Amino acid sequence: MFPARRAFLFLQGPRSPFFNQLGQRLTDDGHKVVKVNFSTGDQAIWHGKLTETFRDPWPMLGEFIVELWRRHEITDQVAFDDCRLAHRAVIPVARRRGIRSHVLEAGYLHPHWVTLEREGANGYSLLPRDPEWYHSVGPTIPHALPPRPFRQTFTTRAAHDVGYHLAQLVNPVMFWQTRGHARLPGASHSPGTFRQLVALNRRRSLERCRKLIGEGGPFYLFPLQPAEDPRIRWHSSLADRWEALERVIRSFACFAPGRARLVVIDRAGDLSSGDARRLRGLARETEIGDRLIVMPGGDLNRLIEHASGLVTINGSEGLMAIESECPTVVLGQAIYRMPGLISPSSLDDFWRHPISPDRRLFRSFAKVLTHATQINGGFFSREGIDLAVVNAVSHLTDNVSPIERLLWDSRLPVAS
Repeated sequence: MFPARRAFLFLQGPRSPFFNQLGQRLTDDGHKVVKVNFSTGDQAIWHGKLTETFRDPWPMLGEFIVELWRRHEITDQVAFDDCRLAHRAVIPVARRRGIRSHVLEAGYLHPHWVTLEREGANGYSLLPRDPEWYHSVGPTIPHALPPRPFRQTFTTRAAHDVGYHLAQLVNPVMFWQTRGHARLPGASHSPGTFRQLVALNRRRSLERCRKLIGEGGPFYLFPLQPAEDPRIRWHSSLADRWEALERVIRSFACFAPGRARLVVIDRAGDLSSGDARRLRGLARETEIGDRLIVMPGGDLNRLIEHASGLVTINGSEGLMAIESECPTVVLGQAIYRMPGLISPSSLDDFWRHPISPDRRLFRSFAKVLTHATQINGGFFSREGIDLAVVNAVSHLTDNVSPIERLLWDSRLPVAS
């Protein structure tokens, strides 16, 4: 049994005031909160009293964290993104020592949701991959109320990013043997320029969406995850995003129907001019020419409605497609990679035989997912942070998490 008063160790959080506000709320409720800073960016957004600083080489992190667990009598640790260098090694060790890990991520279900799971998220999630389990458990869960909406603006998130990146400029001096989780920006723009660029790209993308849909004919979607998305490295066998691109394009060229088009969507906006040249060269080499379309963003929901199918490594776009009953094939590991949700065929067969997801299974899966892993809130707007803090506290302090309760009741093994 865990004590009523807990001791939380906060590792790295999102680039926003969320961790600071969550730590303050737990402190106000009588819990102990200790924060580890790994970079000047971390220092800039944390204002709590109990702070530890890690400046040693990464191989010494395990020993450093174990000493903090002992000295502060830590019962729980909180981390944003369990694939980060600062988190990968310490979460499994904490589990063996009886310390609970709470992992935060962007919401599996967009928008207005945040993911909060015990022991791991995405490929490390405790969620089963057995469709029969969801058929059995899903109907026992009451329907959840819709999330409370809140405004989320690009400008607010950009301001948090810029502030964090500016603080990171001092990193080589103060944290010369470590690095923060975010890269320094290659160029800076004023907020006005940001808004103009986003508005211009959005208009162009929407025009291309309308043209593509209006032309008719089958097309398949491949929304790109960010090049640095850790899910590619840690939850797939792919070396990087380009390997996925090459594999998908070559398969499409060999096996897709002659009239079909492949739409590569650069949602993160990080395809470089060099990447674009490589894609054009690959289109020429595979002789698909203008059947390969590269689109900077766009209305993905509308495109999914008209698409013949969607390919993803393991991004949230896969869930969007499954919810819309669009045939989906997954190249990596994902919480939704299971029979009945994704197309059972290989990538090569998918182009000619896309199979739609099971609607009843998805309803049960979505009920479990919402109940067990999602809380209403966000990481970047003031209202979203307020909601996420209030909803996270009860999950962090409960003895048994919702997913653990479901697993225990169904007699499946759990991590704690």
